[in-house]
Amino acid sequence: MRQLSREKNLKFVNGRWIVDVSFMQANGRLKRVRAAFPTKTEARGHLALVRSQKAMRMLGFEVPEAKKSERDFDEFAKEFIAKHSLGRAKTRRSHQTCLNALLNSELFRGKRLTEITTEAVAKYHAQRGANYLFSANRELGFLKMILQRAVDWGDLNNNPAARVKKFPEPETNLRILTDDEAARLLDAAKSHLKPLLMVLLITGMRPGEAFALRWAYDSWDVERGLTSSIVSLKKKLIFIPAGLAKNHKDREVPLSAELIALFEAHPKDASGKVFRWASTPKCFRVAVDDAQLKNVRLYTMRHTAASRMIRAGVDIVTVKELLGHANIQMTMRYCHSSAESKRQAVARVSRIYSRHSKTKAVRAVVPAGPKPSVAREFYN
Repeated sequence: MRQLSREKNLKFVNGRWIVDVSFMQANGRLKRVRAAFPTKTEARGHLALVRSQKAMRMLGFEVPEAKKSERDFDEFAKEFIAKHSLGRAKTRRSHQTCLNALLNSELFRGKRLTEITTEAVAKYHAQRGANYLFSANRELGFLKMILQRAVDWGDLNNNPAARVKKFPEPETNLRILTDDEAARLLDAAKSHLKPLLMVLLITGMRPGEAFALRWAYDSWDVERGLTSSIVSLKKKLIFIPAGLAKNHKDREVPLSAELIALFEAHPKDASGKVFRWASTPKCFRVAVDDAQLKNVRLYTMRHTAASRMIRAGVDIVTVKELLGHANIQMTMRYCHSSAESKRQAVARVSRIYSRHSKTKAVRAVVPAGPKPSVAREFYN
């Protein structure tokens, strides 16, 4: 859901207030200031600060540096978590875990914001990454967020973590079910589990989005701040709100005729929820064992759906939008080539040149006549 504010340079997008200002600097280069805030009051305050600095530059005055903050890093980070976890328990826990790890180091424990340097951040990242590469990258990302917010709020002049780069992470092999494995799993699933697996395999929804799925009700499509996904048989779609989506953006997944029939036959109860979590983990493990599968999780259904979409010829941009990926690189993981697809590619190109050779042979025995065009000769 997107709603534009009447105020210039201020707009409300996917549950966040965005400040977006561009102005010409003294060196003749265009500078763009863009920041997101959870409340309109914070966004207005930041916009007023940026506008005042812009006016001073236009009049030829020096813009004063940001005030020297005496705030502790620990205090500021906790305020950041309280305001910017977006009401998500999982996000809050992840942020708190990162903060606990940072505060275990003497490089951050008891330090003021102004005492954190690029050298300290780089040193921590290198030490942490020597043993815990993935954790080091997550903690660096968290650190960049809170220090950038300190810059936005005027507590710092610049972000000391901005130039520190994450470690390259090794690619993990995605577990993707073959058509036979998917059929065996569906056959082994109990009647109440099979609809959930079908929805995950067809739409590529995240399991958390599927368990938050509720039946459509009056005015759901104009309600702000939704935390549940909605299945609307009337509109023939599944709506996943920004408050639930991992990339913080609304998205819609159209329903096929098969999915509509599945939902119409699915039982409804007073709670309004479509799928129940209670017995799902145990029933899923039993189905996996009965189907004689290894290393299969509920999330494997999402990987399988993405791979099948690509294999079916769906363009990668559409797959990205359906899955709700933040960038196209995440979707590219599913664009893997099989031995059969490589064989077909070579065979197709071989046939083109084979036809070209046959055409030249025919020309050698055909009486002289109008000369065909090169393009026609090559592709006929």
